[in-house]
Amino acid sequence: MNSKVAIAVVCTVLLMSLAGASPLPAQQEPSEEPLVLTLPDAIEMALQRNYDLQVADSKIEEAEAAVAEAAAADRFQLNFAGTYLRLGPVTSLEVPTPSGPETIEIGSDKSWNAGLTAYQSLYSAGRNEALRALARLGVSTARLSAAAHRHQIVLATTQLFYALTQAQGLLEVAQQNEQRADEQLRIAMARVKAGAAPRFDQLRAEVEVANAHQQVIAAETAVATVNNQLKNLLAIDLQRPVEVKPQPQPKPISPDPYACHQMALANRKEIKIAQQGLAIAEQNMRLARAVRGVNLGAIASYTRQNATGFGEDYSWAVGVQATKPIIDGGSSRSKEQQAQTQLRQAKLGVQQVTELVALDVSQALLALDEAKAKLASTSKTVEQAEEGFRLAQIRYEAGVGTPVEVTDARTALTAAETNHVNAVYSYGVAEAQLARAVGVPANELPVTEQ
Repeated sequence: MNSKVAIAVVCTVLLMSLAGASPLPAQQEPSEEPLVLTLPDAIEMALQRNYDLQVADSKIEEAEAAVAEAAAADRFQLNFAGTYLRLGPVTSLEVPTPSGPETIEIGSDKSWNAGLTAYQSLYSAGRNEALRALARLGVSTARLSAAAHRHQIVLATTQLFYALTQAQGLLEVAQQNEQRADEQLRIAMARVKAGAAPRFDQLRAEVEVANAHQQVIAAETAVATVNNQLKNLLAIDLQRPVEVKPQPQPKPISPDPYACHQMALANRKEIKIAQQGLAIAEQNMRLARAVRGVNLGAIASYTRQNATGFGEDYSWAVGVQATKPIIDGGSSRSKEQQAQTQLRQAKLGVQQVTELVALDVSQALLALDEAKAKLASTSKTVEQAEEGFRLAQIRYEAGVGTPVEVTDARTALTAAETNHVNAVYSYGVAEAQLARAVGVPANELPVTEQ
């Protein structure tokens, strides 16, 4: 029993790290009224409050802003520039006049100019188009990443919710075991008092009660620990009581393996993200090639400045500007080679992710089959163990059985009940993992005809 509880506690700690829960829950007003949650309630709350998901949503906004930035390269641009300077020394010239030599300054000790420059891109060899495509791909990738993170949060919340119901079920098993041990002690004390059993039977029963109580304490601690983990995941004040409504007894399903694989290929966000990565690599290749192309643009400028003796107080210019790198030391060719390598890596990435998704679905199907088989077998085992304990107790009470038989039967019953609780938990988690692997809600899993 203790090992089962310990495993449940360790699993919940690992689940919290996967879910990206904040180490500090949101501060709320303490309340004595317990918050009662169903599994859908817990999932909805996790999606609303998870901090990593909020960051993922903000990255979508960031990517959308980058689209506008990329589009600016093809739009009309107008810039202002102005300067004001104090100059010195000022050149002077001495000029003879009828009244005598006179000094004339050439230039001014002040200089200023202010002007506007306009630019309109006419042709960029595909550079601007590639930048816009990359920006749009960034938005779709950010949205897919957020959706994939939502699916992971749903799975982590479901696993943690089931872990809490499992811990509660194990606590009930421990409490029932303690009650049975108390009943065994009562019978032993009555038989000892009647002189039908030795004092040893009573001492043995007292030890069994003490051991059963230790198991209850451990199970209570496990429930409290998992409860706090769930509060942390949902950003609920740790001081607020939280209760969960256990899911109904699971109704095992028989999923269609082929349909599950096909749906996973169509729905899994990881595959779509890898495909987006391939599209990004293709645009980066286009961008690398555009670096060596011709850039053509229309330019115009108008400037106002302080007048001098040698020029006007304004100037303007209109023309076309063309640029093309001739010798860049091999920089552009190196960038193109890098882009080609990244493109090959992206193609391999799509293939790898597709195979991993197929493996994920296969493993989830196997886990569900195993959980379904355990669920069916443990249900029958509990019934048999209950009958065995009942008979052992009757035999001991009638004086034809031994306390060892009762203890063995009680231990077997407790183990059977523990295994059944774990089987219910394992089936619920296995079904949730299959839904995650296929990329659909659990109620939309394709099943074969029963």
